[in-house]
Amino acid sequence: MKAADIACVVLASGLSERFGATDKLVAKLCGRSVLDHVLDTVTSVGFGKIFVVSQGLSQTGFTSVLNGNPENGQGHALRLGLAAARAEGWDSICVVLGDMPLVKRSHIQTLMEELGEGDSAVSVFENQKMPPAIFRGSAITSILAESSASGARTIFHQLKPETVLITAEQALDVDTPADLTRVACIMKARTT
Repeated sequence: MKAADIACVVLASGLSERFGATDKLVAKLCGRSVLDHVLDTVTSVGFGKIFVVSQGLSQTGFTSVLNGNPENGQGHALRLGLAAARAEGWDSICVVLGDMPLVKRSHIQTLMEELGEGDSAVSVFENQKMPPAIFRGSAITSILAESSASGARTIFHQLKPETVLITAEQALDVDTPADLTRVACIMKARTT
């Protein structure tokens, strides 16, 4: 499957409760926002279209999906993004979290390769299934029918997805200022 045949949904509407007074996604990370790093990565993959689910952050060049109820959890945001992409005719959709700036393009490409003819391929770290993940067809239908606040996690056992190991570094997300500092150190080390 080619990247151009897949839409991407970036989930960027969390409440950032553990980060403090600022929205973690707009926090500066090596001179750019956390979210900008994620958007750079998904753009480099060559997806057919990129949807950004947020509380109103406008990102030029991307299709915005407004989440007016972020308190309803990641599952709600996921369903908003999948529904928006499906409404535009996309039946293969990659889901990426806006607070995981260390995910590499090569990891997403491996997910696409592993998907094969299946309905889902997900990342795995220490036996925990997580995004980035790719869903299509019946998997999307199952997720849209769910009502859980925890995203696709509750139906992973039903989907029996293909799995791709993700490194500890790439699995890091930015939830706290300490996480931001740790991720910045990793990014700086990559450029030296």
